[in-house]
Amino acid sequence: MLTYTVIIDDYQTIDDKVYYQININCLEGHKKISKRYSDLKALNDKIIEKNSNFKLHLNLPQFPGRKIFGRTKNSVAGIKQRGKELQKYLEEVLNIKQLQSFLSVKELLPHQQLYQETLQLPQGDEYDKEVCWLQMDELKRSFLERQEIKTPKNNKSKSKSSLNTTGYVQRYHFSIDDYEIQQDVVLYTITLTDAKKTTNYQFTSRYSDLREYHKLLKKENLKVVLPDYPKRKIISQTNENPLFIQERLEQLQKYLNDVFAIKELVQSEPLQYFITRIKLEGKPIRVGPVQQKQQICTSSVLYESQENLPERKSSF
Repeated sequence: MLTYTVIIDDYQTIDDKVYYQININCLEGHKKISKRYSDLKALNDKIIEKNSNFKLHLNLPQFPGRKIFGRTKNSVAGIKQRGKELQKYLEEVLNIKQLQSFLSVKELLPHQQLYQETLQLPQGDEYDKEVCWLQMDELKRSFLERQEIKTPKNNKSKSKSSLNTTGYVQRYHFSIDDYEIQQDVVLYTITLTDAKKTTNYQFTSRYSDLREYHKLLKKENLKVVLPDYPKRKIISQTNENPLFIQERLEQLQKYLNDVFAIKELVQSEPLQYFITRIKLEGKPIRVGPVQQKQQICTSSVLYESQENLPERKSSF
């Protein structure tokens, strides 16, 4: 059953340009928008870019092509036929959950649906896989509003900030508890602790997988200093020495907690997608409020102890 249905049954011609009247419907809401063919073509280009950058490997629907001969706007039958093609394309796109996390798609979704599904999420419960992509935006806004502490007015520095200096309270904490080697590849076992939930999420990741998110963050050109990503080892392989693996494990844990301590990075599309994917694909682990606080405190102590460790001579 489709979550969203799309109907394009009308159009307007303004200044010799065709605007399709698009109705987007779901169980709890409705949205009507007006878009040109070129607007939806730009949306398709963004989706293709996201599919590549985030390595989603999605089988995307084919976008309706332009007419080889003549112009669509000069024919009523041509306009209606293109409307049917755009309707089919848009309906397929809006029902791909992996895409609903991205702004270019999310802004097309009915706001009422977002609001209703957010309200229906039980307090302290884990995210529902069926609505998680929609909830993330609303939940992101709400937790930032609750946790953000305003910067003093006399702070007028325009320079880039490196770490958390604005009073922002970190919500997501990471601990890397273990690792295993599979086919000469090191897989790190990582636990995500969400300070606002009683469900943690455990997942595995390679060094190279996390590095891809670092690359995406660099492309965002945010006005903050991005923490350095642990460097590769110049000589030999990391997986050949347990000491090297442990050292990288500690560096990756520090990197993740450094990144998620910066509000501007947490709000970015790459990290929102990162968190969403963990909660969709990771292993949920129920914990009590007391245990949750203990894990956050433990993570903070380990994080501070790593900062105070003398620098090691090995290079990554």
